[in-house]
Amino acid sequence: MTQFNYIAISSSGEKVSGNIEAVNRSVVLDQIRAQGHLPVNVQEYQQGKGGRRIAQDSGRSLFSPKVSKADVTLFTRELAMLLKAGLTLDHALSLLTTITGSTRLVPVVSAIRKSLNEGKSLTHALEQHGEIFPTSYVNMVRVAEASGTLETVLERVATAREREQKLKSKILSAMVYPGFLLFIAVGTVGLMLGFVIPRFKEIIVNSSSDVPDSAQFVFSASDWLIANAMNVEFAGLVLTLLTILAFRQPPVRAAFSQAMIRMPLLGQLYRLNFTIKFCRSLGTLLENGVALPEALRLSQDVVGDCSAADVIGQANECLRKGEDFTQPLAASKLFYPAAVNLLRVGLETGSIAPSSLYMADMFEEKLDTAVQRTFTILEPVIILLVSGFVAGIIISIIGAVISVNEIVI
Repeated sequence: MTQFNYIAISSSGEKVSGNIEAVNRSVVLDQIRAQGHLPVNVQEYQQGKGGRRIAQDSGRSLFSPKVSKADVTLFTRELAMLLKAGLTLDHALSLLTTITGSTRLVPVVSAIRKSLNEGKSLTHALEQHGEIFPTSYVNMVRVAEASGTLETVLERVATAREREQKLKSKILSAMVYPGFLLFIAVGTVGLMLGFVIPRFKEIIVNSSSDVPDSAQFVFSASDWLIANAMNVEFAGLVLTLLTILAFRQPPVRAAFSQAMIRMPLLGQLYRLNFTIKFCRSLGTLLENGVALPEALRLSQDVVGDCSAADVIGQANECLRKGEDFTQPLAASKLFYPAAVNLLRVGLETGSIAPSSLYMADMFEEKLDTAVQRTFTILEPVIILLVSGFVAGIIISIIGAVISVNEIVI
């Protein structure tokens, strides 16, 4: 049994907290609901030093200076739950300053509440923190305040953000093992050239035998690496900084986008990723009452690819001229034909929002399969390439050693 600490809202709107021992978090939620309370925050506790119990922070670092996207998503979800429970916006924000799982978000929530008490709208309060709440988020809240559906819209926004973060987490998780293999490969080759090869070189060069060309090449590479180790490290650091600065330039980002799209295997994942972001963003914005032109404009900021963003901008221009906005999407060949066709059907039937969300779900499942297949292929390819490279070094050295032994015999 595991102990959980919970915070909930009673039927009268009061804050309730306590501890429950249960098998898992789902059982705790069921018990809280059975008591007639609305669960707001449930955390698993583990034993700390001196018998004290410390809460787990869901993997978020308290030392990070910035409010993360996960923090904003959790805030949105909790605020929606509190408003659905019947609390006023001021009361809900006041409660969130005490129960939010991120200490970095507490000053932001307090500032938002202060703005509301000064007579400003929630939209205006969020706009003061544009680095935390994106424009698309603020616009959906603006529409929600005007229509009186704030809790519903916040719940939809939280769901959309959770799905986006889950998708990103899947891709990053799939990239961890190949990245680890590459790191080990570079480290292994560096270790061999820097420490192992020099020992064999001393033995072979001091003999009277001729050093094979392949071994001589390995020795030369080892000598160069040892002589320029500091320069290599400095060049790597400079190259990293230059790459970061270069990616801030639109032409470089456009060239990178085109290169990624043309790459085998990875190009398919790249296209699927920004297609899902576009469909999810467009569908969520439309579903929450944002007009189509504004939804297309805001989708440019979240799609994550400059080439795709330019195409969406062209589509928005066509829409403003009264033309079919799906034509630029189809002509660019960046977006999958199925996505463009379903958007066209949604435009004709007046159901673009559900069509976009359906496509996002469909392509997300396709991306899951593509990620598994792609990295299942890449992993053995990386292993074979690394093994071949290391084997070539070893064979070169063994050949030189054998030649030395033959002379001795």
